[in-house]
Amino acid sequence: KYIWSAMANITNPDMVQQIHREYIDAGADYITTNTFRTTPRAYEKIGVKGRGSEDSVHNARVSLNKAIDLAKEAAGSSVKIIGSIAPLEDCYVPEYFPGKNVAIAEYFQLGKWLIESGIDILLLETMNSIIETETCLTALENLGSPIWVSFVLKDEYHLLSGDSLSD
Repeated sequence: KYIWSAMANITNPDMVQQIHREYIDAGADYITTNTFRTTPRAYEKIGVKGRGSEDSVHNARVSLNKAIDLAKEAAGSSVKIIGSIAPLEDCYVPEYFPGKNVAIAEYFQLGKWLIESGIDILLLETMNSIIETETCLTALENLGSPIWVSFVLKDEYHLLSGDSLSD
């Protein structure tokens, strides 16, 4: 269940690409890659470990690359591609943030993969706390890509974590 969206790139690529095309046909100038859970951490959560083709890093990279290929095919040359990066554990449970030291390395790896694949913009999607957002921004700051951020809000003044939106 945890990686259902990441697995869709492999098990239902036509559906993923069709969704991109529907957005483009509706007039979208940007589409977002289906990379929300294409992370080694996500694959480890479902028990994928080990070496070679069974490795969580390998599986995450395969799904991420497929997501980008599907977006590129749909986009052609007229639509920009946004690479999605989600909170490492859960966008609805800020307390699960694994800490700065762990997160910086993981976010850097994800950002590097997306940049190397040729996306136009990085999107920190559904961020829920200042600490995780700042950590991710720190990890990505030298990759040379524009970065957009979206947040999950608790109310009109606070992030889900309780951090002040104005902060």
